[in-house]
Amino acid sequence: MKQLVSEILRLAEIEIPRYRDKLAELTNNLDEYKRELVVRPRYMDTPDYTAIDSGYAVVQYRYLNIASIVVVIIDKYIKTETILFSFKRNEKIDLNNYIRKQELMRAERYGGYVLSDGPISPYLREPRGFVIGVSKDPVAPRYWRGVGGRAGEWFKEISGYASELYGAEILLRGEPPGSMLRPVKLGRYLVTYIKGDSVFYVEFPEYIPQEVVSSFFRYGYPIKLRIAHRYAKITREYLRTVKTIAPRLLDISIKYREYL
Repeated sequence: MKQLVSEILRLAEIEIPRYRDKLAELTNNLDEYKRELVVRPRYMDTPDYTAIDSGYAVVQYRYLNIASIVVVIIDKYIKTETILFSFKRNEKIDLNNYIRKQELMRAERYGGYVLSDGPISPYLREPRGFVIGVSKDPVAPRYWRGVGGRAGEWFKEISGYASELYGAEILLRGEPPGSMLRPVKLGRYLVTYIKGDSVFYVEFPEYIPQEVVSSFFRYGYPIKLRIAHRYAKITREYLRTVKTIAPRLLDISIKYREYL
């Protein structure tokens, strides 16, 4: 064990300086990429919109898994919709995918703009309505694929050393809120990074104007989406309580799962 730890530390001593030097090299002389990628859409008042988020818990009962899903919708009021979904314990279900699609189906019902917590493109190939996906911490790098040229190669490389979000943050550093990276195509969507009180990854249909998308972030993270996110957290705590109590009422064992 001591030898293993020693080898890990030795490797870290060798690799970390290389990593740091390469990252410093990549973040120097950004003017070329800033000129090519940073855009400042014209100012417009923020239109009215709806925000949506969700949370869930799963209880095992006999041969079934029972998922309790609560979708939080914020427009002029706070609304919630509860979905109960059961499936066999040996049935392989991508529950996150199912819940996300349920959330987006409800977002489509609204005629105006809807901000949804998380990306859209992995779940809906075709845009529907005026749904805009917002991610605080995107996991998969998607933006660089549509950029092309030297800027695309730079994004790809910096994603390998740090993250695509980090690359967007340094390009938008010092820019006013509402500034964004040039939107690029990802399937039937446009994707970008937008400066608010921090930098967010955003996906939206091609038919929504850039200045509309930008307007939601001129005063930071959209307030209704923040409320929906906080309310979803409260809901998850409630579901955690239900999940703890339900097995006692049903006289079944409990296994904890990850929450959204």
